[in-house]
Amino acid sequence: MTDTSVTLPTEPASQNLETLSTTSVPEQLVRQMIVILDFGSQYSELIARRIRETQVYSEVLSYRTTAQQLQQLNPQGIILSGGPNSVYDEGAPLCDPEIWHLGIPILGVCYGMQLMVQQLGGEVTRAKRAEYGKAALYIDDPTDLLTNVEEGSTMWMSHGDSCQNLPPEFETLAHTENTPCAAIAHHEKKLYGVQFHPEVVHSVDGLALIRNFVYHVCDCEPTWTTAAFVEETIREIRAKVGEKRVLLALSGGVDSSTLAFLLHEAIGDQLTCMFIDQGFMRKGEPERLMKLFGEEFHIPVEYVNARERFLTRLEGILDPEEKRRRIGHEFIRVFEEESKRLGPFDYLAQGTLYPDVIESADTNVDPKTGERVAVKIKSHHNVGGLPKDLCFKLVEPLRKLFKDEVRKVGRSIGLPEEIVRRHPFPGPGLAIRIIGEVTAERLNILRDADLVVRQEINRQGIYHDLWQAFAVLLPVRSVGVMGDQQVK
Repeated sequence: MTDTSVTLPTEPASQNLETLSTTSVPEQLVRQMIVILDFGSQYSELIARRIRETQVYSEVLSYRTTAQQLQQLNPQGIILSGGPNSVYDEGAPLCDPEIWHLGIPILGVCYGMQLMVQQLGGEVTRAKRAEYGKAALYIDDPTDLLTNVEEGSTMWMSHGDSCQNLPPEFETLAHTENTPCAAIAHHEKKLYGVQFHPEVVHSVDGLALIRNFVYHVCDCEPTWTTAAFVEETIREIRAKVGEKRVLLALSGGVDSSTLAFLLHEAIGDQLTCMFIDQGFMRKGEPERLMKLFGEEFHIPVEYVNARERFLTRLEGILDPEEKRRRIGHEFIRVFEEESKRLGPFDYLAQGTLYPDVIESADTNVDPKTGERVAVKIKSHHNVGGLPKDLCFKLVEPLRKLFKDEVRKVGRSIGLPEEIVRRHPFPGPGLAIRIIGEVTAERLNILRDADLVVRQEINRQGIYHDLWQAFAVLLPVRSVGVMGDQQVK
């Protein structure tokens, strides 16, 4: 079973797709929200996750978000992320200066703190000595932001600039050996800055600092809970879908399985799950998926055997990117045929997660220019576009969840641990774990090898300690020795 739900691309057919409010979290849960303005930090998503760990909802938005837009969102607080730039460089990303006058508590982290200092009349210069790594934090004022943060607590530094002069009415809350202003505040306006990264695990009391900002400074309440999300999401799905039919392309991983459970609980037999077996899954997984959903979960699944079609499409193909493209295009063709056969359907359910939303929102910053850039790492396994005559409306209940939150939801609604804690598995499956041409013989060899790897890991009791572990089939033969004989 794959650990990623089948997310169908929508861009070429966007004119036919209407995204419902179920693509967002239920309104009841976001009345109290912390917004993170992203300046290109590798930790922006981590900040959002840390906020949610305090049971308060958070969202990552572009640094270009205006003060007026923020006012309309009405967040309880704003966090300015770190970033690779220097605030004094030409073209460095800057926030709307009007945000300082919104009356909303703001916490600047690293670059975010330097931006706060510069825009409010202070001075930021190149540090005499850059700080990278662990540093002891010495507290000058333990109130507000630093409550329950231990004296000498380890915090994670990653900066080459320093705040030389603070803006008017700001004061220093803490320092390190090399950074005189490691934490600052304007208490009356509730503006705070830290030169370190409280969101990373290396910052020992970092989560305590984040909790202080969320609860003591922003006066938030813990409304973001798994139970509340499940209850409100089911209610909202029922309200939006009504008596209409919903189609879900099921992969059997944690995302699509959680989505299937939520939808089935909300609308029952109005949901149709379709499992397209492209022949690239691990040994025994298609059979296990059908048995689990049919016999144990009592959620009917339409099985589509498309193994020969996919294998034919990959004949003679060596390039991994071309493999992905062909698998994606063939998936779309099979999906189109089967949805017409099983339909009509009004809604398409997708297992889009929040990291996908952030990436598609173009949140990368060019470290030289400060401009947002979109970087293609590899194509998604089914990028190609929905056929234009499939006029679905979208329902994406998991759209604002991180992966770990999906696992919590799945566990809370009864998904077995074998699905909830399953290692990630790519959509194209074993086809992209074979270097060179994909053939039936090579697939069988890799299935057997992959099974041995997983069995040994489970036998050692370390499966859940590893993020991923798998076998790859190389197009070379090795020579070994068994007894006195050479073996290949």
